[in-house]
Amino acid sequence: MTEWIFVISGDWAVGADGLQWIPYRRHRKGTNTWTGVSFVRSTRDVLAGCIQERGCDEDTARNLLAGLPDSFDQWKGLQPSPQGLLAR
Repeated sequence: MTEWIFVISGDWAVGADGLQWIPYRRHRKGTNTWTGVSFVRSTRDVLAGCIQERGCDEDTARNLLAGLPDSFDQWKGLQPSPQGLLAR
């Protein structure tokens, strides 16, 4: 399954793989190497809790998650389907 990162704030990022959100943390400052630290298919609040438990401060978490809908399923419903993109 393909993973992609769609928002970055400092050394934290959020991506998805079609099944769940994946919060990432940068390995070292100044690099573009990211490691997934959790897998969340529920709510934005649970996602915020997961990244804060792993060391992300509250302000960074708020900035990182500001544009996300309340749940992964809502977010996924807003994404274009790969089949729809290929058919055009």
